[in-house]
Amino acid sequence: MLWITKCYGAKSNQLSSAPNALQNNLPDLMPRYAILVEGHFNIYAKTCNSVLRYKPEEAVCCVDSENMGKTTNDVMKIGGDTPIVNNINNALQYNPDSLLIGVATPGGYLPENMRKIVLSAIEKGLNIVCGLHEFLSNDLEISGLAKKHGVIITDLRKPPVPLSFTKGSWKNRNTPVLLTIGTDCDSGKMTAAWEIKNKLQKKGIKPAFVGTGQTGILLGEAGVAVDAVISDFVAGAIEAEIDKVADSCDIVIVEGQGSLTHAAYSGVTLGLLHGSMPDMLVMCHEPARKFDTFDYPMQPMNNNLQLNTDLMKPFKATICVGACLITISENDASAKETIMNYNHDYDFPADDIVRFGGGSIISNIIDSLDSI
Repeated sequence: MLWITKCYGAKSNQLSSAPNALQNNLPDLMPRYAILVEGHFNIYAKTCNSVLRYKPEEAVCCVDSENMGKTTNDVMKIGGDTPIVNNINNALQYNPDSLLIGVATPGGYLPENMRKIVLSAIEKGLNIVCGLHEFLSNDLEISGLAKKHGVIITDLRKPPVPLSFTKGSWKNRNTPVLLTIGTDCDSGKMTAAWEIKNKLQKKGIKPAFVGTGQTGILLGEAGVAVDAVISDFVAGAIEAEIDKVADSCDIVIVEGQGSLTHAAYSGVTLGLLHGSMPDMLVMCHEPARKFDTFDYPMQPMNNNLQLNTDLMKPFKATICVGACLITISENDASAKETIMNYNHDYDFPADDIVRFGGGSIISNIIDSLDSI
């Protein structure tokens, strides 16, 4: 579920919404985003990159003064000829209706240079869509200006009210749940989940996608930003999102977060694991990565997988149906050799689902549906 915050000066009202609330509360037509990237066309531009890759028709331009005059394809090899402009005034020629903050900044705060662009966008009548940890609807200056100009601020990470406590509804659930897990942060869990959803649809399977971070929520129809939820309610929050969609699909695909072996984010990962109570796991891993995002040595993939399955044993059996590998640092020949080695070492298929399609993983998921 998306939570749309319509600003009223220093105070705000939260409007609960049905799936696709972002589209329902903003203009009825497909969103037209100017995506704010300003100096962050790199690994921090996760939301921007995903929109350009999976919903490029919703991106009318990007705002980044460092790359003005180029296209997103020039800079990131995705998004086709989506233009890059240097400010809001130049973005307006492409008729955006919203400014999407397309980056996940360190600490999750809005940098001062981006703040000026957000204020400029509000003055021009653009709605603001934000996935940062900092809720812009709570910012007095920004919310006050939004009220003055009649625009909507959407804080994608704002958790639902009231929060749900876990009820154990998985015990009576008839629809299989697949959760993407990883050996580190930034290991492709959201990408893998979305790719699996798209590829299952093409095979005639009806999946439901549950996002658990700002990008997954933006792309999908349901979800909650689990890292913004009070820890006691993480499991209940994701359980509630699954319950909303489980009866109307063939499989629920849940976007994973963090890693059980990550020093900072393992708590979110565990809450998500026990909240989703998955029947299937897909491991996400970059074989060439030697140190994790906190500079600890990477653990073997099997160690991480064993932790996940062991932590599920008190409740139910779960199986790993595939490994989505990131091979971007390798050429084709080396990548295919790496994938072949992982297929040899494990009893489930491995592939780079973005680079090579992941056909064996998709086939194994479909085959596993019949046995769960």
